[in-house]
Amino acid sequence: MPEISYIRSSACSFSKIALRMCLPAEQSKAVVLILHGATLPSIIFDLPGAPNQPTMMSYLAAQGYAVYSLDFRGYGQSSKPVEMDDPLMAGPPLIAHQDAAVDVSDVVQLIKEHYQDIPIILCGFSWGSSISGYIATHTDWVSKLILLGPVYSYPNPQWQELADPNDFSKLNPGIKSYRIASRERWCGLWERELKSHNAFSWRDPGTLEVLLDYMESTDAAWAERTSNKGCIRIPTGVLADALQTYNQTPIYDASKILCPTLVLRGENDTASLSADADGLISALTCPKQRIDIADATHYGILEKGAERFFKSIADFIKA
Repeated sequence: MPEISYIRSSACSFSKIALRMCLPAEQSKAVVLILHGATLPSIIFDLPGAPNQPTMMSYLAAQGYAVYSLDFRGYGQSSKPVEMDDPLMAGPPLIAHQDAAVDVSDVVQLIKEHYQDIPIILCGFSWGSSISGYIATHTDWVSKLILLGPVYSYPNPQWQELADPNDFSKLNPGIKSYRIASRERWCGLWERELKSHNAFSWRDPGTLEVLLDYMESTDAAWAERTSNKGCIRIPTGVLADALQTYNQTPIYDASKILCPTLVLRGENDTASLSADADGLISALTCPKQRIDIADATHYGILEKGAERFFKSIADFIKA
């Protein structure tokens, strides 16, 4: 069963980083480190898509891997930056990819202290794929890279609102240092994708309820104190990163990735578009593989067919 521990952030001595871990019964063959995306923290890798199904973390641990996932600062059970206590939300967007990469570095330092001479595989989901690509082009410890539901360099129309309407190269001035989101908005993309394909049967209702309740619990004290019941705070640095993607100025240069790389997405994913994956695959010069999973959305790892994603990842790691 996954456990949660906390480590000190090197970026802020008052901050802690929540770290999930799921370990194999026998000696680990490798370490898999998974990075979450823009809104939902690491709970998504620790939640089954249906009763009696494995989670992403437990599935990979059963294959013999030590599996870790963290909440970036400002997300989930990790510390919120003090700036997120400002009700005016003043200041620049908080926790962009460079900040998340520092959190990953702190976790990797701990992993290397516990595991020596075994490979570390990095898996990034959605925005986490951009962070993973950035890390893979700035460090030498990534032995294999998995870009899950990746966003790379494509003008996705649904991100147009991130831009200043008078200058698409600049962030919309209405975007503050953090945002306040309700239960209805946490999984808004998921709802739209399922609705557009009349595919609510792909998702177990129990999974959604557990996820919503968990998300609300991560910021419950603030919500009660500020009369924002049913809401949470989310950093907006990811929106600045997404604007780069929209303007086709990628967070990382895929041609500089040297390790074997898997590009994995659901066919019905409207955040990780097929055209964007085409461009990413074309830009990659390393050994590469692309898999598109049928009948799956951006959140396919939380749907009833999630094991197809997990098997694809495990097969890639073993290859």
